[in-house]
Amino acid sequence: MRTKLQDILTRISKNADIDKGELLSANSLILTGITEGLAVDRASVWFLSDDHQVMQCSYLLDNGELSDSQLQLARQQFPRYFQALDEERNIIAHNAHQHPQTSEFSACYLTPLGIQSMLDTPIRHHGAMVGIICIEHRQPKQWQLDEVVFAGFLADIYGRALSASERQRYQAELEQVNSSLEQIISQRTQELTQSLEQLQQAQHRLIEVEKMASLGRLVAGIAHEINTPLGVAVTANSHAEATLRQLEQLFQAGQLTRQQFSQSGAAIKNSIAMVNTNLQRTVDLVNSFKQTATDSSDQRPEAITLSQFIPKVVASMASMLQQYQVEVVLQVPKQLVVESFASALATILNRLLENACLHAFNSTHHRQVLISASSTAYSWQLSVADNGRGMDQHELNRAFEPFFTTRRSQGAKGLGLTLVFNLVTHLLQGEVQLQNGSSGCTVTISGPLSLSATA
Repeated sequence: MRTKLQDILTRISKNADIDKGELLSANSLILTGITEGLAVDRASVWFLSDDHQVMQCSYLLDNGELSDSQLQLARQQFPRYFQALDEERNIIAHNAHQHPQTSEFSACYLTPLGIQSMLDTPIRHHGAMVGIICIEHRQPKQWQLDEVVFAGFLADIYGRALSASERQRYQAELEQVNSSLEQIISQRTQELTQSLEQLQQAQHRLIEVEKMASLGRLVAGIAHEINTPLGVAVTANSHAEATLRQLEQLFQAGQLTRQQFSQSGAAIKNSIAMVNTNLQRTVDLVNSFKQTATDSSDQRPEAITLSQFIPKVVASMASMLQQYQVEVVLQVPKQLVVESFASALATILNRLLENACLHAFNSTHHRQVLISASSTAYSWQLSVADNGRGMDQHELNRAFEPFFTTRRSQGAKGLGLTLVFNLVTHLLQGEVQLQNGSSGCTVTISGPLSLSATA
């Protein structure tokens, strides 16, 4: 290859704009290099449509002037030319009017533009031909081998520029996506933070750990639980108002009978009773929600002798234990002393015993709950085991989940074990486990022997 052509190739190949994906600059460099090196009048870049039916001219350099071109060639009009393109090889036309692949252009393209010779070389991108570099001259020209090779090298350089442009486009799109994601994440984070703060204020950190149910389910559960009694109360109140209006109308019309007065009074009393019952149910629910928060700001840990403390808690529940005919057996070392929160520990034991009474037993056989305690050098363990029906795997997986209960029809709210979990993990700095034993279920609580005051 002539030294001049080699110098042009080297200059263009080293130009930084090629690998920056600056296609406008790359077009100018390559097309100018062609006209300079080959001493031709015209050079242009054409791209194939995705279906290979149309060839569109994108950039044209004619007598030193670079412009966007709107020229198009359709396969239907020029089948021989497109057939040659399908073979992805150079089209070398010394006399373009007579060449088999380019003669189709003679009347409509070559003659009006005064073109005599053509050299088309494929542009490849990712291994596939995506277009051509078309080199044209208005005087007859015999294309030399080094000129064909020169054009092929420039077409390959153009393919490199296409790859760089594609890479830059992907990078820009990725940056835009990342920016959008960051904005969305920031917005969602802000929204979630605000929602979390509202929930913490309204429900005193009802649930804060990964093992609990999702925040959405929690909010839905609260709404469902409170809306049910409130809905009944509203309906009952509306019925009482309607009955009272009817009673007033009959009284004002002088048509009120003793029987109608008695019946209306009974209906109003019944409605008021329903309102009171369901409002009290709502108050109980709200109080239960408050109890599930484990705020230790006003509590301090103290030394607790479990062999003295646990019997007092059990005694406080004597009425319920007697009602459900449940016997409590204690196996607690006399000298086992732990540093913990007495109120929280009492609440935990109270809820576990209450849960056993309400849910553990299906039959009337001897009902028993065994409370045992032990310790290691640094921790203590407390187990509450019943000899009841046990739990299936689904119940075990969801037992600590807020509002999960198998006895909702009997008034259960499903917050007992949630409260236990929060108190143990947050306030007592311990762990709680639930598993089926040889018979019934066992809840095991563990915690450190020494508990800091800032727990």
